[in-house]
Amino acid sequence: MTSPGQRLSEAEVNAYIDGELALEDRDEVEGRLAASPADADYVHDIRELNEAMRARYAARLAEPLPAPMLALLGRVPRWPPALATRQAAVVAGLLVGLAGAAVGYAVRSLVAEAPRPEPSFVENAIGAHSVYVPEVRHPVEVRAAEEHLVRWLANRVGAPVRAPSLSDLGWKLMGGRLLPDAGAPAAQFMYEDAGGRRLTLYIRKETGLDNTAFRFYQRNGYGAFYWIDRPLAYALAGRLPRNELLAVANAVYGQLERR
Repeated sequence: MTSPGQRLSEAEVNAYIDGELALEDRDEVEGRLAASPADADYVHDIRELNEAMRARYAARLAEPLPAPMLALLGRVPRWPPALATRQAAVVAGLLVGLAGAAVGYAVRSLVAEAPRPEPSFVENAIGAHSVYVPEVRHPVEVRAAEEHLVRWLANRVGAPVRAPSLSDLGWKLMGGRLLPDAGAPAAQFMYEDAGGRRLTLYIRKETGLDNTAFRFYQRNGYGAFYWIDRPLAYALAGRLPRNELLAVANAVYGQLERR
């Protein structure tokens, strides 16, 4: 265990979440989490992402193996029963270890805090959100019912912009607008739930920065998860609890990933 004055290591966090710590070590970690909001938030985010990943990939894991993989397995040598048991145990251990490492890396990258300074488009996204979300009569420039909305914004941004459907999460697309971003066009889609809360998805073309995992940024009470998936950069902004905003960001990314 690291000393009480230090941040918890990733190994300690993962062992705690996976229930692999001895009772006395677990009690020590819980005491340190109670005294360290940063570590507690980190553990909370990883747990939320674990649940989101399980929910997202549960159906995929239940699918049958593809035919090429089945064919490959059919060419694996047949071992004597005793040796086959040992070989299966070794392979299973390797697979579990690799899967755990991959998921752990993905989770840590997804919840990585944004480096300073943030890309300018994140500041612009939160600024535009704070300006247009309070609008009652004209929150959007073009209503969602108008068929040309997405086509118009995609043409202006110069990339295949899409407006994800978030109705399964209780968010209805209100419409969108064209915005300036350092002399270049950007798109903003606005969503609203039954309680009147609003989210905006800000999209602009990005060719200068590298792809990133999810990053979180907060300013003036507004939070935003942003990421870059070239040729586009995205920022989902709202005044929501962080875990709820993250769930919506995951849904947005999942739909855009299939473009």
